[in-house]
Amino acid sequence: MAVAMLLAACLYVLSAPGWEVLASGHEHINAGASGEWEDLLGKWKSLAETSAVMLLIGVYMFRTALLPTAGGWGVWPAIERMERITAVVMLYVIILAGSNNSLTVVKAVIAIMWLLAAWGAIPYAKSSTIVKGLCALVMVPLLHIEDVGSILSIPGMIAVLAASIHTVSGAIWAGGGISIYTALALKPELPASQFKLLLERFRIGAATACCGILLSSLLILLLGSSTGEEWKSGSESIWLMCKLLLILVIVWIAKGGYGRWRQAGDDELRLRYRYKQRLRVSLGLTVPVLLISALTSPPIPGGATLKETIYWHVMGEEAHMSLRIREQNAGRQQVRLDIWLPAGMGKPIAAEVTLHHGEEAAEVPLIYKEGGPDPYGYEGFDKYTYEANGRYMTKSGSWTMQVIAIDRGQKKHTYEKVEDIPTENVHQSNELN
Repeated sequence: MAVAMLLAACLYVLSAPGWEVLASGHEHINAGASGEWEDLLGKWKSLAETSAVMLLIGVYMFRTALLPTAGGWGVWPAIERMERITAVVMLYVIILAGSNNSLTVVKAVIAIMWLLAAWGAIPYAKSSTIVKGLCALVMVPLLHIEDVGSILSIPGMIAVLAASIHTVSGAIWAGGGISIYTALALKPELPASQFKLLLERFRIGAATACCGILLSSLLILLLGSSTGEEWKSGSESIWLMCKLLLILVIVWIAKGGYGRWRQAGDDELRLRYRYKQRLRVSLGLTVPVLLISALTSPPIPGGATLKETIYWHVMGEEAHMSLRIREQNAGRQQVRLDIWLPAGMGKPIAAEVTLHHGEEAAEVPLIYKEGGPDPYGYEGFDKYTYEANGRYMTKSGSWTMQVIAIDRGQKKHTYEKVEDIPTENVHQSNELN
């Protein structure tokens, strides 16, 4: 019953006409904030979403790959409880942090399926395990796809693949490590034979995960270098070195604890406590590694195109229009369209933004955010706001911006302007995503 009520609430939020207003309410609260602050807030949301997925994947791999080989088929209430809570957190983080409507809905549906499996709502254990595995397989790459256009090029696909390997590797260590620590903290303690098998399997998985983290990091760096991208500042290079150093420290602490336990002999039970302490310290060091990964921007294909925010405003007798295009990270832009129509007329029947570059065109998929009387706007007009996030302006040169709004009276309001994007320090892309 509790699961049914939770899913009903989530589905209501997703099906509500203006649910995207809730999903991106922070953008309205911080409308006057700087672009750097909005970018930082987006990174914190991404960190929360990725951390929840990593923990779920780690718990899944612990229960399907480690426990069976160690003879631990029994029910582990503490780990099940952790998995269920994380599944709920992941679903709500996805809903509240989503910015792209279509991708957010897909991720939310996957999260709902994962939640059902975690709470035992899917009959048969094998079916539940298969559902979780499929959810993980689809969810991981979706975490790193900002928009569909970002994977239409080979460099974009490689970047998503490298980031997915990075996430899965981190999940094996962080999520699996937390599960191991929870298992070792259970009372009564695991028998020595089962403890040995469990730890041996985890050692192999953790070593593989560390290799995956290092190799995927190098792949992302090499991919960025091959496309001409550079670090924005020397501070980010320093943070990267700190991250790699922390990973080496984590490996050293975990390996040292495991080695001491292997050499313990008859003192195995006494040194088990020390191993748990070392595991807790190494897991604690994983937190700053995740923070550094989230708050720094590694060089990836599709660097910044806009060096300055584009702001275009047109006053008219029957309607006003304002278009803002602001650079975010990884070559993505945030597009905001405001339309003012006579008070009481209602929102436009249609609103379109198209960006032309030569013979190519990028249609911006606008999402309606909010509208109605604007006490701080123009007297006699109501304001309606649309937004979109994605990769639209990917080349320098001359761009033609076209805005079309159709009001309730079937009158079309058309605006057009040419904007020149400078070529200095701009990464040249060969495709319009």
